Amino acid sequence: MSGDKYRAALDAAAKQLSYRALSAKMLRDKLLDKGHDEQAADYALAWLMERRLLDDAAYAESVVRSYARKGYGAMRIRQELTRRGVDRETAEAAMQSFSPDRAQLHALLDKRLHGDVSDRKEIDKAVAALQRRGFSWGDIRDALAEYGESLPDEWE
Repeated sequence: MSGDKYRAALDAAAKQLSYRALSAKMLRDKLLDKGHDEQAADYALAWLMERRLLDDAAYAESVVRSYARKGYGAMRIRQELTRRGVDRETAEAAMQSFSPDRAQLHALLDKRLHGDVSDRKEIDKAVAALQRRGFSWGDIRDALAEYGESLPDEWE
């Protein structure tokens, strides 16, 4: 009889993974929320990890690629990895391949500024928007300089 709870947890875990990729923590939380006990949930996770059907490193790399494609910066991507239950070491390993896409930064600046870099208020708004997307000040400053803005001394 006790083997049934392990099979049920494994079936539920496989069903969840058939919908979309999840981190181990997210999958464990879903199993516990659905009433599976901790022992059965841990068994299901171990079984799936052993067979590389559940892999936080691959999952984290996929999240990094996806959010980079959507035009987000490193800080926002790290925040998303943490929210999804990826541990810091795995997240940092996945972030090694990340570098901000200059073309995306320029496109985001152009969307806000429309080629006009004369209005300081609009530049401030564009900078704030990029910061909300998780880009660092260094990346934003470089992108602004490349975009054609010579920064006033007080911005340095």
